[in-house]
Amino acid sequence: MDPDVIMSRLRKLDTLVGRLKKHQGISFTEYSSHEDMQAIVERLMQLSIQACIDIGNYIIARQELEIPEIEDNVFMILGKHGILPPSLADRLKGMLRFRNILVHDYLEIDQRIVHQIVTEQLQDFDDFARAIVAWLDRDQAP
Repeated sequence: MDPDVIMSRLRKLDTLVGRLKKHQGISFTEYSSHEDMQAIVERLMQLSIQACIDIGNYIIARQELEIPEIEDNVFMILGKHGILPPSLADRLKGMLRFRNILVHDYLEIDQRIVHQIVTEQLQDFDDFARAIVAWLDRDQAP
C-alpha cells in the first residue's frame, strides 16, 4: 500500500471541506435564497463524501479486506477492522446515503438537510481524516 496515495486524497478532502466551511455561518434563509450557492455546496459535499469513499475502497483493496457487497458497507468494513471508530463509520454510512441522494435524487434534495450538514456535521470529515492518519501511523510502524 502506498501511503502517499491516501495522503494525496486526504489533502484533496481537506481542500474541499475547507471550501465547505466558508458556508458554515450562513443562515438558512440566506442559503435557501441562493440557488448558485446551493449548487456549489451540494457539489462540494458530493466530492468530499466521494473522497472518503475512494480512500476507504483503496484501503480495503490494498489490505485485502472483504469486498463490500453494497457501497454503504465501505465505512462499516473500515470500522470492523479498527481503521475507523464504529460510531464514525456509522455516521459516514449516513453521509454516503446522502451522497447518493445528491447524485441520483437531485430533484428531491431537502435544502434544510444540506444546510444542517454544512453547519453542524463537517467535523465528521475531519474525524475521518484523523482516523485514517492515525491508522496509517499504526500500520506503517515497525
